[in-house]
Amino acid sequence: MPRKKHKISPRELATMERRLLPFEGEWERFMGQPEDRGVWLIWGQSYNGKTRLVLMLTKYIAELGEKVAVVSLEEGDGASMRRAFKEACMEAVNAKVSLWVEMDIEDIKRELRKQRSPKVVVIDSLQYLGINYKGYKQLKEEFPTKLFILVSHANEKNQPKGSTAEQVKYDAMVKIQVSQFRAKANSRYGGGEVLTIWEEGARRCPAGAELTSNDNDNTEYNGSQDNE
Repeated sequence: MPRKKHKISPRELATMERRLLPFEGEWERFMGQPEDRGVWLIWGQSYNGKTRLVLMLTKYIAELGEKVAVVSLEEGDGASMRRAFKEACMEAVNAKVSLWVEMDIEDIKRELRKQRSPKVVVIDSLQYLGINYKGYKQLKEEFPTKLFILVSHANEKNQPKGSTAEQVKYDAMVKIQVSQFRAKANSRYGGGEVLTIWEEGARRCPAGAELTSNDNDNTEYNGSQDNE
């Protein structure tokens, strides 16, 4: 359902309230206190820590009381995903987290139209979802009160891979690049501190990787990759 057009005065804007996720500690230093709706994009090369970060975020958000669906389009419920859930201690938030497998975009929409559907939806990955930018906008507009955390492959320049992912990057309120088991968030809610996803993996990576920013609101890592 398209959003209704409306006009807002400065006074009305100043009094509008949007619920923020009460991130604290390293998570707040990483990305501030984001709204509980909208779109975040996470991208990186394979075996660099994306899955670890996604499940760390999922668990933390669930601990804050939100229901989270992890739509696993690449790994499904296979051995690697079962191991990742176990290592992330996801059973501690068993009542708040569900793993969705073998679903396409229409299946996902059907589930989200139900009462008491998850507030937060993690989709891994954007490439496997197989939608164009128009399809992405339709999903976002139909469910304006949901938070979508989209995971993307990275290209050879360490940027989101494909035209849809590139466009989503500019639309997302939080953009997170993962490299060498570290993550950097470019968030409209603050933060900015580098988050180490896995200490041992990060120590094994070559020293000297630098973080760079540019005027296009992108923040990226330079350096070689290790294993996830």
